[in-house]
Amino acid sequence: MRTHPRTRRGFSLVEIITALVILSILGVAMTKVMLSQTRGYQYENGGRRSRTAARSAMNILITDLRMTQDNGGVTAVDATNNLSVDARVPIGFGVVCSTAGTSLIMALAPVDSFQYEAMKFGGYGVRNATTGIYSYVAGGSISAADVSNCHGGPKIYADTVTMGGRQGKVVQVTGTVPAGTVAGSMAMIWQSVKYVFAPSRAYSGRTGLYRIVTSASPADTNELIAPFSSSARFKYYTTMNPKDTAKATAPADLNQIRGLQIYLAAEAGDTVPGRTGPKKSPLTTAVFFKNTRVQ
Repeated sequence: MRTHPRTRRGFSLVEIITALVILSILGVAMTKVMLSQTRGYQYENGGRRSRTAARSAMNILITDLRMTQDNGGVTAVDATNNLSVDARVPIGFGVVCSTAGTSLIMALAPVDSFQYEAMKFGGYGVRNATTGIYSYVAGGSISAADVSNCHGGPKIYADTVTMGGRQGKVVQVTGTVPAGTVAGSMAMIWQSVKYVFAPSRAYSGRTGLYRIVTSASPADTNELIAPFSSSARFKYYTTMNPKDTAKATAPADLNQIRGLQIYLAAEAGDTVPGRTGPKKSPLTTAVFFKNTRVQ
C-alpha cells in the first residue's frame, strides 16, 4: 500500500487572531512606555529651562542691584503690588581730580569696557567724607578728559590702576557740583534702571522680567527673562541681617532699604501633554546692597 506524506497545514484563523491580539497588546504597551519616557524627558527638560530662567534672572539682578547705595540708591518702588524697583545703578567709581564751574574731572577705576560703552549716563554722585552719603546729580553729560587733569599737582592716579587687563580712565561730567566737593572726594557715575515684572511679550498670559534703563531717551526697555508666574515679587530688607524677615511693604523712607528679596517664580515655556501646567522652578534670592554705610 502506497503511503502519502502528511500535508502541512497553515495557521488557523483563531491562531492568527490570537497572535494579532498579543502583538497589539505589546505594541500598545511599548508605545505607552515610549510616550511616558518622552514626556518625562520633556518635563525634566522644562525643569532645566525654568531653572535656567530663574538663575539667569538672579545673576542679572545681583550684578546691578548689589552696587546700589543705601541712601538715594532706590528711588521708587511699586508699593501696591511689589512688582517693580527703580534704582540708581553705579557704573564706575573713582575720585574727583578737580572742579570748574558746573563740571568736574574724575579719575575712574577700571570698568568693564562693554558695560561702560553700553551705559546710558544718568548722572554722577559725590560722597560726603563725613556722613558717607552720596549727593546725586541727575542729567548732564560725560566725556573723555585729558589725563593731565588728574596727574598734575595732587597725585590722583585711580585711572592708572589695571584689573583683568582693563585700565581706568579720566572723564569730565557736567551738572551742579555738590557743596563740599574737593579734589580727592570719592565719586561715581550711574544710570537709572527699573526692574519690573509685567506681562510677557514672548509668552502670552505669562509674566516677564523687564530691565528698563530710564536714563535713556527714550527709555531702553528689554524683556530679559520669561516666563514667570504672576506670583513673582520683590520684598524689602531694612537691616543687613539675612536672617531677618523681608518685609512685603516697603518703608516710607526708601533710604531705609538695605536689600531686596526677590521671588523668581520661573516656569517652563510649554506644558507637556498629560500635565496640567508647565514645570515650575521657583527660586527666592536676596540681594543686599554692597555699598552700605555702617549702621
